[in-house]
Amino acid sequence: MRLLIAYATTDGHTHEICERIAALVTAAGHQVDVVEIGLVCAQTLEACDRVVVGASIRYGRHPARVSEFI
Repeated sequence: MRLLIAYATTDGHTHEICERIAALVTAAGHQVDVVEIGLVCAQTLEACDRVVVGASIRYGRHPARVSEFI
């Protein structure tokens, strides 16, 4: 299985969490791409079997780029 973890972060904490998830999934024998959500292209999406979105929350809202991606 190939997994895409697309993330949006403000202070870097979400990225750290996504990297930890990626390490666990990789250790289980799967391929993982961790990509900032604004840099995800159609080719990357097409190559993956599953997508996980990680996003920070500020004042009860995700960054606008998360909504645009979804």
